[in-house]
Amino acid sequence: MGNRHTRRNYGKMRSAVATVARERIDLLLNQAEEVLPKSRELSKRYVGLARKISKRTKVRIPREKKHYLCKKCGQPLLGKNARIRLRSPNSRIIISCLACGAIRRYPYRKRV
Repeated sequence: MGNRHTRRNYGKMRSAVATVARERIDLLLNQAEEVLPKSRELSKRYVGLARKISKRTKVRIPREKKHYLCKKCGQPLLGKNARIRLRSPNSRIIISCLACGAIRRYPYRKRV
């Protein structure tokens, strides 16, 4: 059934776990970006670990970072391994991974 005290403290424990998870995810994604020019495999590993932490702790990867991660091969999409295009008639950002060929499209609104 569970002890009353553990139920009461679950909210505090959950927020502490989420805080640590956010810090760890941010650290791993930053390291993945730094290591990418030297070692693609290590970079993929860091992104994989960040995703695993995100799933296990139910903490979302920040949108700014998530847009620049390839869903198919797991590489950070920066510099020479990605093509980023803006389509103004469609109001879309198109990000193509040059390693595996995956394409991601995101809508955007023009600022008035």
